[in-house]
Amino acid sequence: MNEIKEVIFMYSDLREWLKKVEEFGELKRITGVHWDAEMGPLTQLMHEEYKGRTPALLFDEIPGYPKGYRTLYGHFSTPNRVALTLSLPLNKRKIELVQAYQEKIKNLKLIPPQFVNDGPILENVDEGEEVNVLKFPVPRHHELDKARYIATASVVITKDPDSEWYNLGTYRSQVYDGKTIGLQITGGKHGRIHRDKYFERDEPMKVAIAVGQDPLLYLLSASPVPEGICEYDYAGGIRGEAIKVIKGKYTGFPVPAAAEIVIEGETIPGEVKEEGPFGEWTGYYCSKPKPRPYVRVKCVMYRNNPILCCAPQHRPIDETVLLKSITGSAAIWESLNRSDIPDVRGVWQHEAGAGVRFLVISIKQRHHGHARQVLHVASSACQAAAYNGKWVIVVDEDIDPSDIDEVIWAITTRFDPVEDIDIIRKAWSSGRDPLVLPEQGNYNNRILIDACIPYHRKLRGDFPHVVDVSDQLREKLMKKWENLFNK
Repeated sequence: MNEIKEVIFMYSDLREWLKKVEEFGELKRITGVHWDAEMGPLTQLMHEEYKGRTPALLFDEIPGYPKGYRTLYGHFSTPNRVALTLSLPLNKRKIELVQAYQEKIKNLKLIPPQFVNDGPILENVDEGEEVNVLKFPVPRHHELDKARYIATASVVITKDPDSEWYNLGTYRSQVYDGKTIGLQITGGKHGRIHRDKYFERDEPMKVAIAVGQDPLLYLLSASPVPEGICEYDYAGGIRGEAIKVIKGKYTGFPVPAAAEIVIEGETIPGEVKEEGPFGEWTGYYCSKPKPRPYVRVKCVMYRNNPILCCAPQHRPIDETVLLKSITGSAAIWESLNRSDIPDVRGVWQHEAGAGVRFLVISIKQRHHGHARQVLHVASSACQAAAYNGKWVIVVDEDIDPSDIDEVIWAITTRFDPVEDIDIIRKAWSSGRDPLVLPEQGNYNNRILIDACIPYHRKLRGDFPHVVDVSDQLREKLMKKWENLFNK
């Protein structure tokens, strides 16, 4: 791929984002791939081949559909595409990108969305009998999926019935027919809380689902944002200007004016259809098909030559885990700072742990019990890490938490399996955990690993010295032999 200068790119919508991605050599256009269990599996094969360098995949000329009706896979398979989306510098190491994002959100000034009267999303509006979500090339993503899924890299907009809080979340939607789609929301998620409130009152809930949109909105919808804060406001703060929205034709909700496709409808208490199975983010088919609420589609708005955004999960590492790793790690880092934990030097949720299940935190130890304090706060008191975690590991400041080789070295040389393990039982999990049985509830157990040099030995200075190159000699040699390192 082409070499990229360290620069911050700006863009206005998905199409401009794709132009920028293509400019720095990370977009591949592919024609003739079928919607039925070809695009998803081909994306997995590309991830296996490119191993962390997978381009975004834009499929066109899909059999049975007009040319220009496209699907996009792999938004965030590389750090540079995440950086572009978050208005951060390119060519950063993973841990540097986390730190840059954490600094950005630390004092983020929220900017509410701006309502406008027109936008590209209004180029086509289908209502009533014209509604048919299957006019778009909706994929069957995996070989064992029983149905097509239109919402995977989606932005599901719901409204709290007790306030003006709009939430943007990413939840999947199975297609039953052209006018009926699913809406699977895990318990505890903000959209589920909204729906539960409506259903407890025996009231229907309106919903707007963007299935082609600004990647920033998708990224934030799939990332931890504090309860009560609208992702539009967060996106405006990151972008430095308000996100333009229009009022949805059916819901009246704010929907992105430059979105590609927006579906509006309602879900009604007691109305359910069997949903699933679907290949899950853990890399397994974890949840059995079961009756779940669905959406009666009332209106579909879309641009000319629309782009349907897709993010089917595969066995890690897939196209969704990097965004979870970066945004989740930044949120955990900020949460630890707010908890007055001193000297956190780095946080990383490893991609092979599905972006949430293998957390490593580096610290500069300041007192006895510092490492254990970090372990317990991060695993249970920190909202960004509380859901679905499994491993939490704390290492010293000389270990890059995003470098799995360095982490394993720390575990194998600074960790005692008798003294340095803690267990947390019955922590918040989900049905997507392959070890969780339905009758047990959505709980799991967590392992906490203190892989730091014992603090009392640091104080005494009797822990063996690391074999390394000093900062002074490193700088001298890098300068003297510059030609060896700039190829």
